[in-house]
Amino acid sequence: MAIPLKINLDSVIKLPLPKRIMILAAVNIVIVGAVYWFLIGPKYTEVKGLRGQLQELNVKLTENRLIAADIPKYIHDKEEMEDKLRNAVAQLPNEKEIPDLIDSISSAGEKSGLKILIFKPGKEVKKGFYAEVPVSMSVEGKFESLYDFSDKVGHFPRIVNISGMDILSTGHRNRVPVLKASFTATTFRFIPAPPEGAQAQGAPKK
Repeated sequence: MAIPLKINLDSVIKLPLPKRIMILAAVNIVIVGAVYWFLIGPKYTEVKGLRGQLQELNVKLTENRLIAADIPKYIHDKEEMEDKLRNAVAQLPNEKEIPDLIDSISSAGEKSGLKILIFKPGKEVKKGFYAEVPVSMSVEGKFESLYDFSDKVGHFPRIVNISGMDILSTGHRNRVPVLKASFTATTFRFIPAPPEGAQAQGAPKK
């Protein structure tokens, strides 16, 4: 139960000065406490929370600015990778070009002065968006001719890899060493993606 507090102003005025000062100080403390409790306190808590949110936003803003600053670099790197991919794909022959490319490999050997003993195109092996087309070869000739053949193949506009080369000496011809080389010349065929919707049309119905 609250007890009503009644202050007689006349009685206070009649009190000695030190007591009046004490009463005035006590009243001021009560007023200041009430103002802080009901007005300043809640606002202080709100301000403190807003400051924390502001700091978080500043951190996110800094991170976003750093990301935004790197966007041109990311775009440049993406375009550069797309250009490299296009250039690499452009070096892969399509299905119609494979016979001509195989003929070019055989022709390069003959023009280099090599005697072609074995020339056997193998079965292609699919590797995703491209397929490997191997050609087993066995040739005979001088070292210079073998080097010239490798150089010619290396300058083809299409990719051709020579691997697994095994070289043996078969003697001399006019005092010039004759070599026999067996290897695999592998070219690559580009496999175009099927038209959109073609796979769905060919899929079996459930």
